[in-house]
Amino acid sequence: MNMNGQFGGRVIGGLILLSSLLVAMLLVTRGAWAASRTPIEQPISPAALGMRLGPLLPDLIGMNGPVTYLILVQNNDELRATGGFISAVGTLTLENARIAELDFVDSYAFFSRDLAYPPAPPPMQRYMDIPLLLLRDANWSPDLPTTARLVQALHHRETGLAIDGIITIDLRAVELIISALEPLQIEGAEETITGATVVEQIKELYSVPASLDADIETAGLGAWWRARKEFIPVLAQGARSRLESGDVDLFKLITAAQTALSERAIQLWLAQPAAQAEMAELGWDGGLHPEPGDDFLALVDTNMGYNKVDAVIERQLDYAVSWPDGVVRPAQATVTVTYTHPLSVTDELCEPTPRYGVSYEDMTMRCYFDYVRIYAPAGSKLVEMTGVEPDSVKTQRGEGKAQLFAGYFTLQPGAEHVVTVRYTLPPELTPRNYALVVQRQSGSGPLPLSITVDGENWSGVLVEGRLRWAP
Repeated sequence: MNMNGQFGGRVIGGLILLSSLLVAMLLVTRGAWAASRTPIEQPISPAALGMRLGPLLPDLIGMNGPVTYLILVQNNDELRATGGFISAVGTLTLENARIAELDFVDSYAFFSRDLAYPPAPPPMQRYMDIPLLLLRDANWSPDLPTTARLVQALHHRETGLAIDGIITIDLRAVELIISALEPLQIEGAEETITGATVVEQIKELYSVPASLDADIETAGLGAWWRARKEFIPVLAQGARSRLESGDVDLFKLITAAQTALSERAIQLWLAQPAAQAEMAELGWDGGLHPEPGDDFLALVDTNMGYNKVDAVIERQLDYAVSWPDGVVRPAQATVTVTYTHPLSVTDELCEPTPRYGVSYEDMTMRCYFDYVRIYAPAGSKLVEMTGVEPDSVKTQRGEGKAQLFAGYFTLQPGAEHVVTVRYTLPPELTPRNYALVVQRQSGSGPLPLSITVDGENWSGVLVEGRLRWAP
């Protein structure tokens, strides 16, 4: 059970989509998919964006008839493959470029005993005791187009509603968009809401609802549960009113949306094939995109512990490639992921089962139960995977025609854990033609990264969604 089911939902869902569309409509971007540029690549020009996106916009914003989007509010403190646990699901209908309808519901509302559901992925069945795949857990695939089609089908089965697109947002997107609308004053908050404070203020109002002025222990589970999200419509109305009033710094809003898109804090999937193709080309679609002829690396973590430990988990990704047997033999690749749980606390239970806490922070002080996946180029062959339970190791074809290596481990608070994956790369990758694409998981935060390839080194922090590097 996830206590914070809706906590970011109504706050910002419609704002995210509208600001994202403003980026395209006003064509004031420094270039999409910025992190994928090498020094010789150039950003996409506003003129080029206008040529590509201009003809599509009337349909996307409801000028030719109403369009309806699902907004998946992802809590990346509980990391899932496409960015975080789906806390809430919003329905946004645009008509003539205006909001005709905006409504959010708890993701737990999408369940009916009268419907049949597909089985959950085997790791969810084994480690989370989840037998059926419901909408709230449907983002098992890190490839958003794959996830979006599944969500679309599950949502239609329960509601009968036709969906024109799916947008994901996470806590980073909330910070960015609120920073463009700040300050906001809402009932129940002692201070004005800003981008720098919104997440902490939401957590405080969630832990101690304003009408109760008490936490779950003092108020009792039932009263707390009913009041825990009372701030949401108030904050949502304040943000939406600010946006629609025109009392907005448009440049700040556009810049915030652009940053969110480049960092994959916002991701877009559109049912219209031509529009979706453009989203993929711009790097806004949340898809896994190995490039033919290049090496590829994507680290994907899934929190399987019903907690919010990803709020504090630190990661370091080291990648090394060499040709120890000569260039006519396949290269050897080694991925080393170092996880650090910095909190000096003791989780005596250390069980991956749902349980509440007095505060939101209590749920960050738990053990980390992680299903880790490494995506490599098609044709890669696993040599060894260590740092995971031996009987959890899997190797199979993954999304985007990539090769997938996976396993499961547990990390205690205050400890460090290392997962190492060694494999051979496809033989066509040689020192002469080598290039590497690294894709950062949405919601995972800036990723410290080091690369060593045949003696050439690079290190830095991957903030954007994607990096292409060559020695």
